[in-house]
Amino acid sequence: MNAKELYQYAIDQATAVVVQVEPKQFGLATPNAEWTVRDLLQHMLYELAWAADILAGKTLAEVGSRYDGDLLGDDAITNWRRYLQRAQIALDACDETGAVRLSYGDTTVAAYLWEAGSDQLVHAWDLGQGVGISVVFDEAMAEVLYQRFSQNDVGRSHLGAPVPVPASANTQTKLLALLGRSEDWVEIGSQMHGDNS
Repeated sequence: MNAKELYQYAIDQATAVVVQVEPKQFGLATPNAEWTVRDLLQHMLYELAWAADILAGKTLAEVGSRYDGDLLGDDAITNWRRYLQRAQIALDACDETGAVRLSYGDTTVAAYLWEAGSDQLVHAWDLGQGVGISVVFDEAMAEVLYQRFSQNDVGRSHLGAPVPVPASANTQTKLLALLGRSEDWVEIGSQMHGDNS
């Protein structure tokens, strides 16, 4: 599995959840302690919006404040599809060995795709949890990501501190636990944002 395949899988999974989210669910809690469904959607769309420019080799200065502010607007799904189309074109055309310019410095296209893809995939699960949609990762994909994150904490620190998990847990559960996700998040989320059920 290469980085482009991971990113493609991730945005496919994210899209499958995003298109089912209804505006009335925007205030619901998510496993991201400080984010509601709307906050999480905004973050995911922001990251997706940047993808085409990053893969094209543009710098932060060149992009500027283009994606600042509310990207969801009155039609989050249409806006998601619009940025998804741009990201898809850029993904298809990119060379994994090429260079991209990120806020912390230059890196390879492949490294960016692994980082951005992992972020979108985990947040697809987060979003699904927030709105009551089950997101089940492909077993091989979950295993690859689990091994990568187990061997190197670079790229996972912003996703959350690891939580305990039984040795008998499946790979997806172990992966999510490694990234700070727990099935008992609902109780915590309800206390923070109020029970929206």
